[in-house]
Amino acid sequence: MLKELTVYAMVYNLVRLVMLEAAKRQRVPVEQISFIDAVRWLADAAHGIRPLLLRLVPYRPGRFEPRVVKRRPKNYYRLTRPRVALRNFLLRKHDAA
Repeated sequence: MLKELTVYAMVYNLVRLVMLEAAKRQRVPVEQISFIDAVRWLADAAHGIRPLLLRLVPYRPGRFEPRVVKRRPKNYYRLTRPRVALRNFLLRKHDAA
């Protein structure tokens, strides 16, 4: 488990270094470099040489959304009795019909 976490930390730092180098080469702030594009560049770099030119994240001031969960009504009732009792009720109801 510790080895796994160490490898994840190393890869994360490697991706951040790639982002930093790309930001220097493209003369943009590092916050504008796409993390996912840096990960993809690293994956492709193992197979061949590709220029370090990464996608930029557009600057969008004032863009933020509250992180909330919206509870939507369900089409089904809640399970308020034991499942066996409800199953038997449905069987009796079906047999009566």
